[in-house]
Amino acid sequence: MKTKIIMFGALASALAMATSCTKTEPNVAVSPSSKDQTTSFPGGEPITPADLTATPAALPAAPPAYNYDPYKPNITHAEYARFAWRQFIHFNSPAKKNGVDAAGKSPVVRGAIDPTRNFAASGAIDFHQSGRTASSNFSSNQLVWETFAHRSELFPAGSAPKGNLANLDPQYAFQEGLKVASTDARFNNLDENTQIGQNQIFFPKNGNTPSTNPQDDHIILFQAKVSPVEYDYVKSIYNAENPPTALELPPNGTNQNESVEVKSAWREMTPELIASGRYHTAEALYYYRENGKIQARVATFGLVGLHILRKMENYPTFVYTTFEQVDSLTTPDKQKTGLYVINLYDQLQYDASVAPGTRPTAILNSGPNRTAVVLPLAGAIDTAHGYDVVPGSFDLPEGFTGPVRVQNPPVATLAVSTVNAEVQQAMAGSPAFKDSVWQYYRLVGLQVLPTNEDSSITPSKPDPLTQDYYLANIVVESSQPGIQLFKGGVKDPHPDKQDFTLLAKRGLASIRNVKGLPPKSDQLVMGGCMGCHGNAQYPRDKDTGLGPSIFSFLINQDTMTGQGFSADVRNESPEALRAKRLEYLSY
Repeated sequence: MKTKIIMFGALASALAMATSCTKTEPNVAVSPSSKDQTTSFPGGEPITPADLTATPAALPAAPPAYNYDPYKPNITHAEYARFAWRQFIHFNSPAKKNGVDAAGKSPVVRGAIDPTRNFAASGAIDFHQSGRTASSNFSSNQLVWETFAHRSELFPAGSAPKGNLANLDPQYAFQEGLKVASTDARFNNLDENTQIGQNQIFFPKNGNTPSTNPQDDHIILFQAKVSPVEYDYVKSIYNAENPPTALELPPNGTNQNESVEVKSAWREMTPELIASGRYHTAEALYYYRENGKIQARVATFGLVGLHILRKMENYPTFVYTTFEQVDSLTTPDKQKTGLYVINLYDQLQYDASVAPGTRPTAILNSGPNRTAVVLPLAGAIDTAHGYDVVPGSFDLPEGFTGPVRVQNPPVATLAVSTVNAEVQQAMAGSPAFKDSVWQYYRLVGLQVLPTNEDSSITPSKPDPLTQDYYLANIVVESSQPGIQLFKGGVKDPHPDKQDFTLLAKRGLASIRNVKGLPPKSDQLVMGGCMGCHGNAQYPRDKDTGLGPSIFSFLINQDTMTGQGFSADVRNESPEALRAKRLEYLSY
């Protein structure tokens, strides 16, 4: 893939600091006590060692309204990045214990932070393991967000959401009659095996070369969770027999509390990776099909990616922040991991916004500079069309393509890189983080409000909102033309045919009828996480297929009528993967 990179020395220096991650080579950064801009809200202040060890870590208040002035914004991208880190610190602090130690009973107050422990405590390599007892299948050491409601608790197949989430014992009900009792459950329930139905992502089992059968390698699995506020709201409006004709997640006209959604990505752990001390690890459920039946299994997984979506006053499209563990593309000794995807399609086509025979360009705004990245040509998913396909012979089902190496385009912004370095310095300045796993996590970027992409790399003053316009996490959105350098929408153009084609609708306005945005916001072709989630609409018009954006793929006509979710299995059949692809892409 051809990339034109324009980078000043200051940006290169900040990126180098942000990507340095070894214990023996501490980062060097500007003192976090210095302020390089006027702080317009407390959450945007420089992060210090005291912020990292605050007990408990406060959830930062919502930022004030953005003034939309591209020449003099009232909030900088660096301030928003510090806000993102403060959210990460809060939600990754320990959850409050409730003193219960019995099989099938929750040992924590779900969604509540522990007032006696802090972010440093949850960074211990044995954090989860040290909370286990012989009496319970749960650990009492859970992160705050890990105790949120899993999507199959929000929408259990065949029933309404149950009870008070704070003291609800996790149990999961899926389609096909699959149920996981509370006595067998874990808080982490990895029931998704694709990146929104487009592809599957793997670490090679041996070295950095994919196995002949990719399913023999180490897959990345996913889960989605919602906060108690969102859970209670859905429970209050849920009626499978008479679904609501409209909804607005809090904060809304009657409920000023805030909705939060969390999407996490996990890799299968080896004993060596567990012992490395570089991952937050936890026991998690995953699913396997044996003798025609789906069985829940338990293994230790490591957290490699985390999306945090928070809807707030003045930010009705959610604020999207995403974090990565630093070893997904390169090992600590600087070797390539060989991370790759298998696409569930063999043709990619673009909509009419891309002229036939041309390769679309993504414009990346780093802050001081912009970069033009050329995407693959429409047509077959192969090297000739611009994909980094691993050479060799592989066992792939008909219509699937790859392996395609995961690439990390130059999406990093100077503001985010500088704040990451600031946080690393704060950790280095606190003895509590000497052996913390949180040293090995970085903010990738954040999106706060929708905008259009800047179409040229030449203007001297690009809109600040276009920083992180193409927000993506390399282990959650890994296919460059599909969902990594994404804008507009995607769909299966022929859902009734087995033609294995993905249509990238890069000209589609993907933010629709959202209250609290400026006029003509429904004409924005947004990119990245927000652009993708803008395609989640409820309810949809039966003729046009369109509706207002609610930014949650969990809420749709199927889940609101009791259908619930299916549990993706580790050994998924090609037929089931094709069906999953259609489920996501046939809107």
